[in-house]
Amino acid sequence: MLTVLAAMLWSFTAPGIDYLLNVYHVPQLALIFWRDFFVVLVLLPITLRRFTLPARRDLLRFAIAGGLFIGVYHALWVFSVALNGSALAVVLIYLFPAFTIVGAWLLWRERPTRSAILGLGLAFIGCVLAVEAYNPEVLRLNWLGVACGLGTALTQAGYTLFSQRTLRNTHPWIALTWTMFFGTLVLALMQRPSTVFAVGSTPWPWLVLCFLGIGPTLGGYIMYNLALRSLPAGVVGTVVMLEVPCAALLSGLLLNQWLDGLQLLGMACILGGAVLPQLGDHWRARRALLAERIDG
Repeated sequence: MLTVLAAMLWSFTAPGIDYLLNVYHVPQLALIFWRDFFVVLVLLPITLRRFTLPARRDLLRFAIAGGLFIGVYHALWVFSVALNGSALAVVLIYLFPAFTIVGAWLLWRERPTRSAILGLGLAFIGCVLAVEAYNPEVLRLNWLGVACGLGTALTQAGYTLFSQRTLRNTHPWIALTWTMFFGTLVLALMQRPSTVFAVGSTPWPWLVLCFLGIGPTLGGYIMYNLALRSLPAGVVGTVVMLEVPCAALLSGLLLNQWLDGLQLLGMACILGGAVLPQLGDHWRARRALLAERIDG
C-alpha cells in the first residue's frame, strides 16, 4: 500500500508541471527550482537536527550526484514535460531500468540475464512506438523532446547506479536531503536571478509549486523509502511503475492529453521491459529454493 501510494503521489507531478507551464507560463527552470527548493526547505532542518553532517568526502559525492542526477535530471525533466506532454514524459522516464542494465554491464561487467536482455529489447521497441519514431515527420519535429525524455531516463539510471554502489551505508533521508540540496543549487545556477522569481504576481502558482514539492515529490519519496523497509527493492520498483498509467490517465482527464493506440502499446512494452528482469530473478530464486528443498 505504501508503494501504491508513492506511485499515485508521483503521478500528480507531471500534470501539475504541465498545468503551470501552459496556464501560468512559469519559466521552466524557475518552476523546477522552486519545487525542489520547497522539498529542501522541509528536509534540511530535520536532517540537521537528527543527523550529523556527512564527512567531506561524502559531501563531495553528494554534490556530484546531486548536480548530475538531481539538477541536470530535473532540468531535462521539465523540458521533457514541456515538449512531450506529461503522459509521454513519464513513459520515457521508465526506460531507466533498461539503461541501468546497460550501465552495470559497461561499468562493472555485470552480465545481464536472459530475461534482462529480453526486457531491454522490449523496452526499446516500446520507446520507438511511444515517441512515434516510425514516423520521420513526427520525429523530425520533436527530436529535442525525445532527446530530453531519453536524457531523463539516462540520468535516473545514473542515480540508481550511484545509489547501488555508494549509498549502501547511508541513511536514505541523509542521501535524499543532500542530493536534493546540491541539485537545487545547480538549478539556481542554471538561470538568471530575474528568471528565478518570474513565477507570477498571484499566489496561486506559488501554492501549486509548494503543493508539488511537499505533496507529490517529497510525499512520494517518503512513502517509497518506507516501503523499502519491508519489501525487496525489486518488488517496490515494479509496483511503483503504476505511476505511468496513473499519470497518463490524469493527463488525459485534466489536460486532454491522450496517448494514441500505438503509444499505449509502447507504454505497455516499456513497463513490460522493466518488469521482465524482476520476474526472471524471482523465478530463478524460486527454482533455487525448490532445488534446495528437494536435495534436503
